[in-house]
Amino acid sequence: MTLFGKRGTSTQSTSILVSTDCGGVEVIERWADAWRILCDESVDNQPFYRPEWIAAHIRAFTPKASVLLLTVTVQGRLCLVLPLLQERTLFCGLPLRRLRAPVNSHSCRFDAVRCAGAEGDLAVRALWEQMKRRTTWDLLEFSSVPKDGTLAALAAQAEGDNYRTAQVPMLPNPYVPIPMDPLALEKLPINKRLRTQLRSIHRELNGKRLNLQRYSEANPSVLQRFYELESAGWKGTEGSAIVSESQTRRFYDEIAKTAENFGFLCLYTLDLDGELLAAHFGLSYKGRYFSPKVAYNESLKQFAPGHLIVEEILRECAGRNVHEYDITGPNDEWKLKWTAQTRPHTIHFVFRRGFPGNLAHSVRFRLQPWVKKMLKKGTESAKKTESATKSETRINP
Repeated sequence: MTLFGKRGTSTQSTSILVSTDCGGVEVIERWADAWRILCDESVDNQPFYRPEWIAAHIRAFTPKASVLLLTVTVQGRLCLVLPLLQERTLFCGLPLRRLRAPVNSHSCRFDAVRCAGAEGDLAVRALWEQMKRRTTWDLLEFSSVPKDGTLAALAAQAEGDNYRTAQVPMLPNPYVPIPMDPLALEKLPINKRLRTQLRSIHRELNGKRLNLQRYSEANPSVLQRFYELESAGWKGTEGSAIVSESQTRRFYDEIAKTAENFGFLCLYTLDLDGELLAAHFGLSYKGRYFSPKVAYNESLKQFAPGHLIVEEILRECAGRNVHEYDITGPNDEWKLKWTAQTRPHTIHFVFRRGFPGNLAHSVRFRLQPWVKKMLKKGTESAKKTESATKSETRINP
């Protein structure tokens, strides 16, 4: 068996089994039931790591991809699941065999799923020992990995074995701890100016009907209303709205349906006298609320609709004992008006020993930074020379 083989297993010991399953999206579906059980037992249970999320991503964005699913069983119990895409790619102009996370800008974050405790730690080590013995990859690339996650631990195993590794920080993800105390809730957002603005808006809206609705079903008319609101603004203009690309629309349609089926879809709409003010494509999962996509009516900016709906959602979540609002995505300025709390995320690279991996690591993390540094020095030197020449010209006309 090889890593890129169709199916196979490799026994690490009498009690630990590392398996590989290769094919299309059907590989995800084949393991889905056991995978979901593991999610409920995992150290970090998030909707983005579930099989239906990964399958929807592959169907929408990489339907022809070669999927590799790695699993680790300890004493007959599934303890780790890691889905990857295997491909040949150019990395800094160099042809490499890459195993990468099935993610893009719509994925929010990514990690392997593993059980807690000593068995989970053992599974990570067993998986890395198996990967070391395989010769059919040059690069492992894991994007959007949370700090102290399973893949961070896997990369640490590689670094500990003197493999060439690298970490590239991504923008951190903000989150809002939701207080259950109504008085503490009134202190949000943390930005005093915005808090004052929202109070002023509520006074201005006195007599007008502000209505927040939460939907747990993938109602086509509600989804369409959200899509139209999002595309009516700047996202539609720049082509980043969900409806701008058919594969993106396909992804969110499938996520909405599967999230409904598994009970964590959470669509919010906020209307002002019947007119849609703002909306969230959200997920309510294990006591946390996530908002992968948000939209607001840009023609009603005077009401700060994007902030107004967050305020209403936080109150509604507190009433349902939801303890955290994970805003998802990078730490944009508007998000940091609500919270100072963020979680770091990283891109991890692991390069296989040998000429291709060593060369790729040197080019990307040694040569390229050196070239950029030299170019920056050259630009600064040229600016100083130009400034000195202008100054001399003014003194000696």
